[in-house]
Amino acid sequence: MPYRWRTRFALLFLAGFMVSFSLMTMPSLAAELDDSGLFVEAFNAYQKKDYLLTIEKIDQLSQIFPDSPLRDISLLLLARAGLYSGDNELAAKTARQFNDEFGDSPLKATLEDELLSLVTRRGKGEKLLPDTQLRAAALKVRKDQLAMEQAAILRAEQERLAKEQAERERIAQEKAEKERQERERIAAEKRAKESIKLAIVMPAGNHLIDVGKKGQMPFELVNNSAKSEEFLLTVPAPLEYAAVLATDDKPGDKLERVALAAGERIKGVLAFQMPLDRVDGYKATLQLKAISATYNDVVFSKDAHVTASAPLVRAVAKPEHIDVARGEPLTYHIALLNAGSLTARDLTMRVVIPPQLKLNEASGTDYRREAAGAVIFSVAALETGSMMEFNVNVNVKDNVMAKQELRLQMDVIDGQLQRKDTFTSKAAVVKGK
Repeated sequence: MPYRWRTRFALLFLAGFMVSFSLMTMPSLAAELDDSGLFVEAFNAYQKKDYLLTIEKIDQLSQIFPDSPLRDISLLLLARAGLYSGDNELAAKTARQFNDEFGDSPLKATLEDELLSLVTRRGKGEKLLPDTQLRAAALKVRKDQLAMEQAAILRAEQERLAKEQAERERIAQEKAEKERQERERIAAEKRAKESIKLAIVMPAGNHLIDVGKKGQMPFELVNNSAKSEEFLLTVPAPLEYAAVLATDDKPGDKLERVALAAGERIKGVLAFQMPLDRVDGYKATLQLKAISATYNDVVFSKDAHVTASAPLVRAVAKPEHIDVARGEPLTYHIALLNAGSLTARDLTMRVVIPPQLKLNEASGTDYRREAAGAVIFSVAALETGSMMEFNVNVNVKDNVMAKQELRLQMDVIDGQLQRKDTFTSKAAVVKGK
């Protein structure tokens, strides 16, 4: 086979083997990708006639991966790189090493005649001198390649810096444009928000509402904007107030959203209920809020102040005298009064007698006894500022210990307000012997 065709066949065989091996091993032998990469670098350098770089890469591969499955084709590539770089000693030594390690390989037939001749001469003991002409050519290729690489690196760095500068300028321009647009948007939104004008009119002062009763607060909304506006209406009050908004012409329909033309006004009522558990004089604030349907941070509000009117019932009890003896009769005087601004109705006063006392009788109004030792008084109505008096006559039992304090307990139940208050009398003290 002529030398030229044999060389081409060898190079094509090596390239094909290298590509096939890389494709077969890449999915499963990820750990060998590094030696494959080194071989590819060496092979590409050989293709560019950069034989010195080829030698450098193959040496690196052999040192790092001495057991690489690419060793056969690496030795062939190293031998040829030595041959064409003028290093006859390296070429002969490497070719001989290939024959020793891979004597049965079909690649042996691809060795160039020049390599075989160098192996023979070296085997006879001849000292192989370098080919100065090829050596000079290889050095020139390596020098030119380094210069090209350095120029490429410099060019790439210049391009990178230029791209970075262009990107910085683009980002800065984009940022400036976004900031300008945002400033314009904010300014336009600010003007739009400031153009929304709504007046909420409600009666001033405190309004007295009986507990448990429904109340109404009139209001008026006036759109003072230059164009139509829509608002969401709400009363952020606790649920027990059952606060709702309605218009005058549709009192049964909840008013939660309203659209008003420029200058239009609408009248309505804020309906609510004063909770039963509020004490007399309790002050509450009900706020009507109108929120722009376009901008939820544009809020108009007006407060309505209401005061609860409720009974304020107290029971005060004291013994007729403080010091009592065993077996002695004793009378407790009880006063039931209403200090609130609303008449108390459907009252029940349950007077609990302690076990140290024996009930004789009671007076002040009709009463009934309980087996548990209590007296029940019923009061239909107790006007504001009025008082009712009751007496409970008892006897001190004989087995009571000296110094024992004797107190009555009054449970006052307001049937109208569904509440209960407990009071305790002043104490009578049992005399000691």
